[in-house]
Amino acid sequence: MEFTDQDREALYQVWMSKKSKMRLTQMEFVKKIGMSQISFSRVFRGETPLTMSFISHFCRVLKLDPMQIIPSLRATIDTGPKVVYLQSRMTVDGEIQNAYIEGNQVIVEYSHIVKMPS
Repeated sequence: MEFTDQDREALYQVWMSKKSKMRLTQMEFVKKIGMSQISFSRVFRGETPLTMSFISHFCRVLKLDPMQIIPSLRATIDTGPKVVYLQSRMTVDGEIQNAYIEGNQVIVEYSHIVKMPS
């Protein structure tokens, strides 16, 4: 799904309202959603596309329902099939070196230290 500038503006207005009510700094918030302050700012400036993943993390931390905030999502409530967004996490036995997407796959490259027997 593609999100609009209207969606971005609605999210920004919620952010401005909630951060003061919750006494939450941007630095604290971005840590909770797992991104950098620069990346967070780029989303609101329109330099980075608005994604469902970002919206989900954003709303989860602020305890909000994305369907109530995002105009494009509200419009889809009664129209067409429902889309469910899922999240998977994994842990690797090593240090992640690179992660990228190919189609519907996430490829994680990591290093692992192997101790050789003496």
